[in-house]
Amino acid sequence: MNKRATGDEGKKAKSSVPAVEKALDVLELLTEQPAGLTMNEIVDALGRTMGEIYRVVVYLTERGYLSQDPRTSRYALTLKLFELSHRHDPTERLIHVALPQLERIAARTSQSCHLGVLNRDNVLVLTSVQSPLPAGYSVRTGALFPVSQTSSGHVILAFSGEDVQERHISRQPDEARAALRQRLARIRRDGFEDTPSTMISGVRNLCVPVFDTRGVAAAITSGFIGQVGDAPSAEETLATIRLTALELSRSLGFLPDASPFGAALTS
Repeated sequence: MNKRATGDEGKKAKSSVPAVEKALDVLELLTEQPAGLTMNEIVDALGRTMGEIYRVVVYLTERGYLSQDPRTSRYALTLKLFELSHRHDPTERLIHVALPQLERIAARTSQSCHLGVLNRDNVLVLTSVQSPLPAGYSVRTGALFPVSQTSSGHVILAFSGEDVQERHISRQPDEARAALRQRLARIRRDGFEDTPSTMISGVRNLCVPVFDTRGVAAAITSGFIGQVGDAPSAEETLATIRLTALELSRSLGFLPDASPFGAALTS
């Protein structure tokens, strides 16, 4: 059984909590071992001493995260983590975390903005915030648009898996597929989309992906319209959206440095 690397002291944060780190090591190890492991096997796999691991495993068992088979003495994960993860609806959590960020974008840019997610062949607007100015352009919360009409849909597709992209592309007319692939590749390269709206003349779509621990989760879009006075430019607005999307993604558990998509938000 391969031992996990424990050297690399330079990577250990000064604020690390050893007991928490050991508990997480045990939980992560056992996710890969559906049949469970004995105490000695856990110690060996983690490259730690019995004194470091024994109390952690016993405590996780007492709290119901692990169970021990009385016949084999193997410890395995219970369903407690699964139950905890399903106590909070992910859509509600996304809206709850995103709304203050969208309000911040609107306040800083004087533009409306909204958060969209894929819903089969459509984009669903989960939540939206209007411009603080007396007049502006906004998209209604709960609105449903075909992916083909939205920047949100294309941005989410651009950072989705190849299977998701190809399923969508295969449903398009033959003559439109090459251009669609080029559009998705350009978005993936740039990390955003800045393009005229296909629905409203004079509106410029500024759209940036939002990531969570699983990958792309949503997109923030501002339908930018020029405002008289000292309102931020489209370029300044896009920079604000990109920074906000990074903050939102991090709050959803996204780790830019550990993801191939990190450059999409940080470059």
